[in-house]
This record gives sequence, structure tokens and C-alpha cells, in this order.
Amino acid sequence: MASDSSVERHANTVSVLTALRVDEGSRLAELAQRTGLSRPTVDSILTELGRLGWVEQREPADAPEGARQAGRPARTYRLDPDAGFVVGVDVGVNLLTAMVADITGTTRHTVTRPISRTTPGAERRTAVQSLVADAVAELGVEPRETLALSLGVPGIVDPAGRVTLSTVIPDWTGFHVEKHFGRWAGVPVTVANDANMATLAEHWIGAARLVDDVVYILSGRRTSAGIIVDGSLHTGRHGAAGEIGSIPELYFSTEELLAMPGSDPDSPDAIGSVFRAAHAGDEQAAALVEELYRRLAQVVDFMVKAFDPDMVVLGGGVSRAGRPLVEGIERHLDRPVFNTTPLVLSQLGPEAVALGAVRSALQLAVRHSPLLAALVAPPLGVPTRPVPGGLQ
Repeated sequence: MASDSSVERHANTVSVLTALRVDEGSRLAELAQRTGLSRPTVDSILTELGRLGWVEQREPADAPEGARQAGRPARTYRLDPDAGFVVGVDVGVNLLTAMVADITGTTRHTVTRPISRTTPGAERRTAVQSLVADAVAELGVEPRETLALSLGVPGIVDPAGRVTLSTVIPDWTGFHVEKHFGRWAGVPVTVANDANMATLAEHWIGAARLVDDVVYILSGRRTSAGIIVDGSLHTGRHGAAGEIGSIPELYFSTEELLAMPGSDPDSPDAIGSVFRAAHAGDEQAAALVEELYRRLAQVVDFMVKAFDPDMVVLGGGVSRAGRPLVEGIERHLDRPVFNTTPLVLSQLGPEAVALGAVRSALQLAVRHSPLLAALVAPPLGVPTRPVPGGLQ
């Protein structure tokens, strides 16, 4: 158990970090006033944070001739966001995205690359590694110098970080993602289902940030769901919670459902072209889109009855259809009088999975260095605990 002095030291350090977060540079006296701590205490904490590389110390600039005052101007202190980076990766079927964020949670660089859906599993692993290496190189670091790496993948992921089933990347079924990328990068790694990652992001900075019971429907070439209960992601005993595609009555392939005569199902625009045709007045396309709305309404109805959430968020590629998607699903929902659960669109769009992976990586970094939690805005909502022995 941490001693009272280490708990107090942790609390004081969090106060200083929080005070430093509010502007671009503060003097020692200003930080003491802002935190209510003594100047020697703040000075000691700043010294330790400087040793960690989290705080920059700036010497005072010489005042112009005629503007000089008595006494030496005080140096200022500011957070150094370049002190550490995390990486979130969306391993999509046709698209790979790597997003790099600094220790405040601010996105600093994003790289997206197409990949063929038929790419063998080993080549896909190599492509992800190359993507991550190139993304962090833009910030002057190597993967092994980051704080944590997190990946969102299409499939069921067990608590150990192994993909137990992926119907869209079958070569990755049985692949221990966490162990492989942990060995490659040499940093803490976590992996989760892509719908779960997107759900985390919407609850952190998206449409569901003000509620604690959320169902997220990820609808693209396939449909899956993420669930947050009482503010925490619910993945289930085997990581399969929300895998609604495994329920025969709810399963459908969006590509097969929207297939038009002569269309190329492998085209990245296969789904979008049908929505555009429906909007332009093509009756066959409109009928197919209406059937998609009906199938999605069945999914929403099932999830609402099972979890009674505060909100249902619609994300994934299909959500690009916008408000007509919400209105189309509502047409097929048989709501009881008491059910007023809002159905809303994702606010994060195609970046939701990568942003959720960034959040997950930040959580992992906080577990290794709890003081980081004071820097991330908005907060991660994870408990922090003081580390015996002081700063780590």
C-alpha cells in the first residue's frame, strides 16, 4: 500500500501537471498560486518532471532596451507534448489507418493506406508494421520509443489478445496479435475488436460522451456492435459480446444485400454507388437500400431490447449516408411507447476505430505511468493510483 506521503506527492504532482496544461508557459510563482502549493514544493516537482522530460524550462528573454525592470525576469515552464507518443491502428479489410497522438491525447499525425482484401495474413502484418513505423517516423521516433500501441481488428479477440475468429481476415484467425506486435515494437500492446474500439472513441470524444450506457452499431461491409454499460466497455467472457453477425436471424452481408446487376463487389465504392443511385431515383437501388434499413432496424431493435441503452450510435461506412440512414431505420422500428432511445449518427466517422485505439493505447500508457492521466484531455475516465516510490 502506498504511504501517505507518496499519495500526497502524487496528488501534488497531478495538481502541477493540471496547472501546466492550461497555457503555453507559466512562472514558478504562478504555478504555486494556481495549485495552492508552496514554491519549494512546486520547484521540486518541476525538477522531477523535467528529469522525466515532461516539462520544458524556458530561460527569460532579454527585455528590449528601455523596457528593462529591476531584478532578473523569471524562467517559465511548459508541458513538452513531444515527451511521449502512443499509436492507434485500425486494421480494416481494405484500408489501414495509423494515428499517432502525444501525451495529451492530441492527434499529431495520421497515415492511411489501401490494402487488398485478399492480402495474405503474413503480408498484412508486415503492412501494418510498415504503416506504424512510417507514421511515428514523421514525429522523429521509432516504434520502440513510443509509450504504447493499440490495434482494432475485425474479429473476435480473446482477453489474451488473440483473434479467435475473423470471417473477413480469415488468415488472422488464431493469430496472437498482442504477442506478435509486442515483440516487434517492444512496447506495451493491446488489441480489441474494431467495433469495441469505435465505441470507446464515441464515448470519449464523440456522440456518446455524455452518457454511460451505449450501443454502437458498426455497419460497413459487415455489421457488428460495441456495448458500454455503466461507463465501461462490455466485451464478455470470450470477447464476443456484440458479435451480432453470429446470430442467424440478424446476419447479412451488406455487399450481397446491395449487389446491383453488373456491379463489382470488390470495388471500394460498391456500397456508396448504390446509395447514390437510390438518391438519384433508381427504383431498384432504392428498394435494396430500404431492405438494408429494415435489416439494420432488426439489429437496433435486438440490441435495444437486450441492453436498454441511453443511446444507439450508428457508425461505419454506411453511416456516411447521413440523416436518411437514421430516418430509414426509424421507419422499420416498432418502438413501444416507453422506448425513446435516441438513434444518432457517429460524430467521428471513418476515424472512430483508430481514435478508439488511441484512447486504448493512452489507457495502457497510464497503467505504466499513472501521472499521464492528468495530461489527457478530455480525461480517459480510468482510475489512477500513486506509484510507491514517487514519479514513474
